[in-house]
Amino acid sequence: MTDTSSEGKNVEFSRDYSDAIIRAVVAYLNTEGGTIYIGLDEFGAANDMANGSEIIARVAKLVSEGISPNALDYVASVVETVEGKRVVVVRVSQGASRPYWLNSRGLTPDGVLLRANGQSIPASQADIVRLINISSNNSYELSRSLNQKLTFSKARSVFEQHKAPFDDQQFYALGLYDSVGTYTNLARLLSDQCESTIKVAIFQGTQENQLHDRLELSGSIFQQYEDAFAYLDQYNRVFSRLQGTNRGDFRDYPPELLRELLLNAIIHRDYRENVSTIARLYHDHLELVSYGGLPLGLSFEEALLGVSAPRNPMLAKVFYTLDLVETSGVGLQKIRQAYDGYVLKPQFNATQRFFKSTLYNAYEQRMESRRHKKDKESMRVAHYAPVKISVAPTTTCQEVVEPQPEPRKRVVTRRSLTVDAKRQDDAPVISSRRRLLSERERRVLSMFQTRDAITCADVEERFMISQASAAAILRRLVDSGRIVLCGAGSNIWYRRP
Repeated sequence: MTDTSSEGKNVEFSRDYSDAIIRAVVAYLNTEGGTIYIGLDEFGAANDMANGSEIIARVAKLVSEGISPNALDYVASVVETVEGKRVVVVRVSQGASRPYWLNSRGLTPDGVLLRANGQSIPASQADIVRLINISSNNSYELSRSLNQKLTFSKARSVFEQHKAPFDDQQFYALGLYDSVGTYTNLARLLSDQCESTIKVAIFQGTQENQLHDRLELSGSIFQQYEDAFAYLDQYNRVFSRLQGTNRGDFRDYPPELLRELLLNAIIHRDYRENVSTIARLYHDHLELVSYGGLPLGLSFEEALLGVSAPRNPMLAKVFYTLDLVETSGVGLQKIRQAYDGYVLKPQFNATQRFFKSTLYNAYEQRMESRRHKKDKESMRVAHYAPVKISVAPTTTCQEVVEPQPEPRKRVVTRRSLTVDAKRQDDAPVISSRRRLLSERERRVLSMFQTRDAITCADVEERFMISQASAAAILRRLVDSGRIVLCGAGSNIWYRRP
């Protein structure tokens, strides 16, 4: 026979039915289970419950509508006889999907209750996290999200864009729902309410004291990924190289590698701590720092070899499902291979808590190697001149490489000035000034407003173009008679006529 002599840790009396018993049900689900007697007063005296069947139905409805996740399988109600009177006995087992909470309060300390000293008391935040970890076997991604009021407007549009379903079945398949249909931390990361952020900073030169702009990105990690790429890419300068009728575009940083770095930082970040991912763009390099060192058991050498041990395998699966990433483990190798022909290679550094990726400006290295192509020793270290970002980041610069002209004969005048001549009779040829000047030629001429003479190096530095491009512009200005070439050898300079 059931012992109904007194209330205790796992026993509670209620003289009549009341919706307030839901608090005890939640507390028992979250601890070791317990029993509620509806029809016994605080002294254990029975009060006949003639409408026992109706009370059982009301208890089932209360549990179904008032508790999350669904706990009906762990609550059983029957009518028993105590002291010859009918009593409704509600037996509650410990739930398998803890924590359980009151729908009216949510997944908060006031909504999650525990049983202690014969009372149902609010859980602490630490208690809630502990219960979540127990239920999920310490898997962060599959742990229940503390925020269950999530929306997915951005995620839905991304899935639709990639023609992938975004329904309950997909939520279960990808791990956005746990086994009882509540949102997981993975769902929170994809949701519009994601608290983790990415901070981006743009610097004018190579030092952190030359800050140009900064931004903190929030929302769904899909939104953060797109916004971070767009923000960085607007400062990723485009250079065009013309060879006859063919044109080729070059970027400071190949866009596909920029995307790869961002994806790596997002997918492999440790989201247990709310530490923002940091992206810093300097004139000569880009740094990405994400929280979380290498996954447990993976060495740095193994990571560089392409061994895959993703910290967030379910998150990686989501991006793989959407064809945003390739097979796991190829990211770092892909980035390193893209820089095979460059002096400064991508750098990766890992500590116990952080992982840092450094990508060097590819176009600046290309120009540096061209400047020193005759001196291989000077190519070992690339030097960069800090520049101020004063024009729209999307401005396109052109590097014009023209076909080599036929050999010209140098003529020395009485004033010891050298000029280029196309004729074999040693007579300098001056083209008509009626030819329209290009925008770049007009800007070179404007340099004479503040100086009497310029050199090819001055033009290179002023417009950030190659030596060949600067020489081509100056040569056209000489041919049109707008400037005069002076000096010889390595001491060539230019002045106005």
